[in-house]
Amino acid sequence: MLDDQQKACLSKLPKATLVDFIANVQGMDKLLDKKIERLLLQSDKPKLIKKLTSTLKGLRRRRKTLNYWEYNDFVTELHYLTDDVMSLYPEQPQECLILLELYMESTDSSMERVDDSTGEISSIYSRLTSLWLQVAARCYEQEKQDVAVDEQDILTQSWIYKIKAMIDDNEYGTKDNLLRHVNQLFSTSELESLVEDYKYDYQTLLTESFNTSDNEEKGNAFSASMMSANSLQKRSLEHGLIELAWALADITNFEEIYVYLSDKRQFSSNEFDKLIQFLLDQDAYEVALRYLNEDWPGHNDIANTQTNFKAFSLQRLDWLSMIHSKQADTEALYSVLLAAFELEPSYTRFRQVMTIASPAQQAHMRKRAVEIADGQENVIMAVDLWLEIGDFKRATQVASARYQEFDYEHYTTLTQWLKRLPDDTNLIRVMVYRSLLDDILDNDRTMAYGHATRYYKHLTKLNVFIDISVEGYQNLTSHQDYLESLQNAHSKKHSFWERVAY
Repeated sequence: MLDDQQKACLSKLPKATLVDFIANVQGMDKLLDKKIERLLLQSDKPKLIKKLTSTLKGLRRRRKTLNYWEYNDFVTELHYLTDDVMSLYPEQPQECLILLELYMESTDSSMERVDDSTGEISSIYSRLTSLWLQVAARCYEQEKQDVAVDEQDILTQSWIYKIKAMIDDNEYGTKDNLLRHVNQLFSTSELESLVEDYKYDYQTLLTESFNTSDNEEKGNAFSASMMSANSLQKRSLEHGLIELAWALADITNFEEIYVYLSDKRQFSSNEFDKLIQFLLDQDAYEVALRYLNEDWPGHNDIANTQTNFKAFSLQRLDWLSMIHSKQADTEALYSVLLAAFELEPSYTRFRQVMTIASPAQQAHMRKRAVEIADGQENVIMAVDLWLEIGDFKRATQVASARYQEFDYEHYTTLTQWLKRLPDDTNLIRVMVYRSLLDDILDNDRTMAYGHATRYYKHLTKLNVFIDISVEGYQNLTSHQDYLESLQNAHSKKHSFWERVAY
């Protein structure tokens, strides 16, 4: 990658020199040839538009499933296409918009051809939605200037229809944020008109669902499938109304829509979170507190189990802590963080409380943390608390006494824990590495022998530090005895031992 100084030097070169250089490198590399071809098209916009139209139509028709090694090339191709289409903006917004819509029509085809585990392709198509809004706003504004005043409503309705059609064509969720940001396109009055459209569709659907339910009771099998389809559409319309309320960026309007939907059915925790986040974005802290104290999901039938109730309670306390932090209400913040710690006594919550606590409160917290750590069922949370309190000796003793419990933890939990264990926890690290190594060998996870080899070598390195320490291995098997037991139990796993010896 050239730096600014190098780019400045290139800009001083004669144009003929750069042209000769490009001509000479053309044909040396396929990827470079494509870049040169794209560069040449930039000088001929009609030819570029024709080429992009053909390419995007072809993209929509592609059906061949891509292998995993073709994934990165496809991602690169899509990035190039996006750049080429947007090169027409802002000079040619109408042409750019047509190409963007043609590009977006290939969403389903592209998503069905690849394993998009990393989410890069869905991210590209989601970005197209944002770009579409940007370009559409310019086009809509131009169209308003070109039509007569008495035709403005017709124009607005056509754009509203376009938006609703795009939302309906959203199988892979790449247009999920379209309505939330549609205020880039529509004025407040136009947004309100779109809200009324959605409310009308919603009310109509409720009426149809009610009638369908009556028919279903009479034994109409077709009505059952109709009801299922209506339910999906109902959720879509509810989501759309909430997103439009967000786009309006008005607390009164948001509350009105929230209350309107609340009368129709029960709100989920995720939707309630959207309400609170919206209120926080608008600095409406008192309104948010009212909802958290009177209408949070933990107060309704959703919290029908102890697990759900705990999750909702923690969620509510986290929102409260965010609000009190923004209000700089330290006393209220301390009470909320303390309550959250009592519900979930993790090291992170302990740290949060200690950060804002007074010296007297910190002393109380340490005493309470000791009580909780001694009775903590989860070994990792217990050790974490002792480490956070600062008693490394007690943390090691607890880990040594309960080291067999590490075998019941998921490997990702253990590997992530290793990354954040502080210094001077060598013996705890030994227990974790042994647990990870035993899990791989005991269960014949041959594909993980590379990891097992690393764990084995980590144990050898840690042994040097533990041998010179006063505590040694305490009640654990010594390093040499552990290796001997490993050799006896897994002597036939030759591929592992070959890796170790390498």
